[in-house]
Amino acid sequence: MQKLTAIFAATLIACGINSAASAQSASPPIIYQPDQDSPIGARNPEAPEQTQELSFLIGDWDVALIIHPLEGEDISYAARWHNSWIVNGYAVMQEWRGPYATGVELRSFNPETGRWEGHNYYTFRKTWTESSGEFVDGEFIIETRDVGPNGPFIGRERYFEIQPDSFRMSATRSEDDGATWSSITYEMLCTRARE
Repeated sequence: MQKLTAIFAATLIACGINSAASAQSASPPIIYQPDQDSPIGARNPEAPEQTQELSFLIGDWDVALIIHPLEGEDISYAARWHNSWIVNGYAVMQEWRGPYATGVELRSFNPETGRWEGHNYYTFRKTWTESSGEFVDGEFIIETRDVGPNGPFIGRERYFEIQPDSFRMSATRSEDDGATWSSITYEMLCTRARE
């Protein structure tokens, strides 16, 4: 149980929640129904042309995740990502299923701003957060504004080395509105699931 609590605490730290009280009251690992996936769907050809940028995400992914906590040793575990087209092929839904958190991210391209706009909901946060992203030199960069123990911060995720059956992601954070950024807080290797 102590190992489970430590892993859960490290996950919370990486996601901006650094509370010993939260870690001590951690509930058992998340229970989910992996056989009840939403349909993958297809991108709507009438959607903005830029919508195809997220086609690489669609499908099921096996995720190897490494958390780099501020203190202590790195923590590794496996998760599953189910990503599908929704809203008649105009938006993407990313369903995260890990042993210590589950959540959903909804994204759509806004032609007026030229950016991907999104809303995220995760069990460790229990509230919606907003995100915004764009493609830069073949990489997908997402920024999410959140509040942690030290106040507001920006979390930045970088999707890179994007291939048909794999991609990588790494995350950093800024507590001074983007003036400086931390070292990598967590990173993932996503491999297309074959099951």
